[in-house]
Amino acid sequence: MPDESIQLRQPVRNRPSADPASAMPSLSDVPVPEELLLVAQSYWPEPAGSAPMMTDLATAFAAAGTETTVLTARPNYPGNRVYDGYADGSQDSLTVDGVLIERLRTIPPAGGGMKARLIHEGVLHAGFVAVLARGRVGRHKAVLSLCPSILSVALADRFRAPGGRHIAIVHDIQSGLAGALGMGGKAAVKAIRAMERTALNRADAIVVLSEPMRGVLEDLGVTRPIMVIPPHVDADAVHPLPRPDQPPTALYSGAFARKQGLEQVLDMAGHLAGLMPQARVLLRGQGGLEEELKSRAAAMGLANVVFQPLAPKDRLNEAMAEGDVHLVPQRPEGAAFAMPGKAVTILAAGRPFVSTCLPGSALATLEAQVGAFLCTPPEEPRAMAEAVAALLSDPARATAMGRRGRAWVELHATRAVVLDRYARLLLGEAA
Repeated sequence: MPDESIQLRQPVRNRPSADPASAMPSLSDVPVPEELLLVAQSYWPEPAGSAPMMTDLATAFAAAGTETTVLTARPNYPGNRVYDGYADGSQDSLTVDGVLIERLRTIPPAGGGMKARLIHEGVLHAGFVAVLARGRVGRHKAVLSLCPSILSVALADRFRAPGGRHIAIVHDIQSGLAGALGMGGKAAVKAIRAMERTALNRADAIVVLSEPMRGVLEDLGVTRPIMVIPPHVDADAVHPLPRPDQPPTALYSGAFARKQGLEQVLDMAGHLAGLMPQARVLLRGQGGLEEELKSRAAAMGLANVVFQPLAPKDRLNEAMAEGDVHLVPQRPEGAAFAMPGKAVTILAAGRPFVSTCLPGSALATLEAQVGAFLCTPPEEPRAMAEAVAALLSDPARATAMGRRGRAWVELHATRAVVLDRYARLLLGEAA
């Protein structure tokens, strides 16, 4: 039940111009539902994965006048333990930035294997069921759920009030990633696929991050309306800054997880040392592969590779500026099942990036449309190193690409633009 500290503003009931170039909507322009429940296993203060994007979406709804509640886990990602100060449950019900956050106990998936993930998700989602049964969180007319996990999508449907609407947001297609990355056997993948099809077909509409993801869900047997809404960013908080006085820097920032294919970055760094000895490769993050990556870098003798922890949220903009060129590696077999949200944050910061992706993938399509970054073939680290060196050695080209990326974000991926599309879906209008 929302506490008295939630501050509400009445939404303005006028629709902005359909031409975003002539009238960019602000949050106060967007008609929004009176109340909203967001069901997601990741949320603030988790600094990577889906959490930043979902946090920004929830706070945008709250700022626009929606009484917003988030049902989530005690924060633990991308590490393998609950954050300090949260394990005792003292912060299980907390209002931050106008959003009531209701947290549940979980067991973080140490090691990242299928069994650990199932325990993590099972404990958390059993708690979701108990929350509804006890009335701690009631049914809502407007519900957003996030996959991962598909269990969040399945259970979110129970929180929808009669006559309400449930929109499922798919950031990862778990059956595809599990199969592509060799997590679990064929029977496990088949079971996840069946759960995805059933849960998603009970939602009123589904949001994916790219056209390839839409195609995968349609092939899976999902028949509900599927909308493509790209990842978004707070373009006021993340904006272009002058580069600091530092060596030429290629920056990766995010989770150290299997699906990122970070071994490609270490191999790339080896080639970059020969092409551009003065450049450094900064790997900023944490996660299950951290020690493995550090050991491999040491064994390879990569003196140009530096590891750092993720920057805190209040330093995100400055931290983004430290990358002259950013890195967005992906394992090719999983590229159709997920879209890296970090790409949009990099574009908002006015920096180019180099990605590993296949022709026809979401990033390859965006690169052709925007011209703000470079794509190189997966598992070809020398090609990646050559692309990074080309941008580091040509600041004028990198700056021009950064400007194109920032312009695209302002038209397509700001908080207000994306909030408007989600609000339309929740209110039963065309997005």
